[in-house]
Amino acid sequence: MIGTVIEKELKEYRRDGRIMGIGFLILLLIIISLATGWSVNSEQQIQAAFAQQADQEVFLEQGEKNPHSAAHFGRMAYKSAPPLSVFDPGALPYLGQIIWLEGHVQDPAMFRPAEDSLDLRRLADLSVAGVLTFLLPLLIFLVGYGSFAAERERGTLRQIMSFGSGVSLPYIGKLSAISFVGISTAVVAIVVSLFLAISMPDNTPVSDILTRGIGLILGYGLYVVIFAAIALFVSSRSKNATSAMLLLLSIWALSVVVIPRLAANIAENMYPSPDGSAFWQNYSDEMAASRLDPESAEYKEVERIVLSMAFDRELTLEEIPTLEYNQRGVRLEVSEYMAAQAFGKLYTDLYNTYENQKNVRRALSFLSPTILLQHFSSTISGTDVTAHRHFANAAEIQRQIIIKELNEDLIRNDVGGSGPYVSGEELWETIPDFSYTPPSISLSLTGASWDFLLLLIWAVIAISVSWNVAKKQKIM
Repeated sequence: MIGTVIEKELKEYRRDGRIMGIGFLILLLIIISLATGWSVNSEQQIQAAFAQQADQEVFLEQGEKNPHSAAHFGRMAYKSAPPLSVFDPGALPYLGQIIWLEGHVQDPAMFRPAEDSLDLRRLADLSVAGVLTFLLPLLIFLVGYGSFAAERERGTLRQIMSFGSGVSLPYIGKLSAISFVGISTAVVAIVVSLFLAISMPDNTPVSDILTRGIGLILGYGLYVVIFAAIALFVSSRSKNATSAMLLLLSIWALSVVVIPRLAANIAENMYPSPDGSAFWQNYSDEMAASRLDPESAEYKEVERIVLSMAFDRELTLEEIPTLEYNQRGVRLEVSEYMAAQAFGKLYTDLYNTYENQKNVRRALSFLSPTILLQHFSSTISGTDVTAHRHFANAAEIQRQIIIKELNEDLIRNDVGGSGPYVSGEELWETIPDFSYTPPSISLSLTGASWDFLLLLIWAVIAISVSWNVAKKQKIM
């Protein structure tokens, strides 16, 4: 019997020109999003690989110079776009893709596409995830607004319930039919995105991409069920189909458009992100506060550690005066050591701010499941702030390796010469290239677990409430 109800509902949906119209619009937007996402992603993948290779050649061919000048010449760390950014670019357009690895400074990522884009280019930032997140609820509401209200107006609800099943048969059948429309739309979009992601020139294992795809299907499936249950709740409570439609449109505007934006503003006000000038002022303050007296025991201990690493053996404080080394090189490496401590604290504070903002938005998600899906989708796609932090940490490790290698060359070899000390390609070739492996699916699953659990709770509560309301609705 449930199958009969589902078949009847789906047949009515196909006959409704409004549903077919918005379904066609969603399909068209998904196709455009996939085309632009695949094009942008492929271009970024190719450019990142080419730029990394070009950076290596430029560094090797920089000629002879002092190693400290080479440290300021620097290298670049390029982040290729994750394969599933074709589905959900997440925070990628706002966090940058290239980090300059130079002496003294842990730079933030540069070249944020959102900053470089002209207004018209923003149209190309349309994503499959954005289309599904914003328009799936609208499609579901259009499909489900008359489920009970229209049946009552036509007098057919009494006939359905006269089969002796009460409201359970039509409720389960209608919930299944509405959810089928939304979930099948999401599944088609996600599966096509997976094929495109797998075809990208990237070394991400296929199993990793497929696992992420399964996660996305589960998350978007829960999202659809939540709004299907809300549609049935409103349709059960409304006097007629028109009032049900108007109320559902209001709920869509609030839960999908207004509340997520409001939650982001509240989170930013509670935990404001520092602007560039404030960040660098904090760095100056941190360095001034942590600067060591060159005559202090703590400074001498840092100096001993630096020299031990430069000479590749454990030194004692008593041995140091007997060594020949370049003191400027030691001072530079000690400065790098202290700067790394200061930058580590500042960037930890910055990412904690982002995490606190996310927690505030998550706390407000009891008003809108859209907030949870936005977190979940970008995390599973590997395009959230946590994934960017993984890249930034890898780039900082590479920066420290480069600068340490150059400073240690100064420490060991710029001793007693008659002229300016220079190094050449022989030293530059010892600097390893930046090789980055993006985080595995396990990091994404851990990061998305709370959002998935809350989506599940949302679905259970929405179904329970709508079921109880549907049972008590007046048939006439």
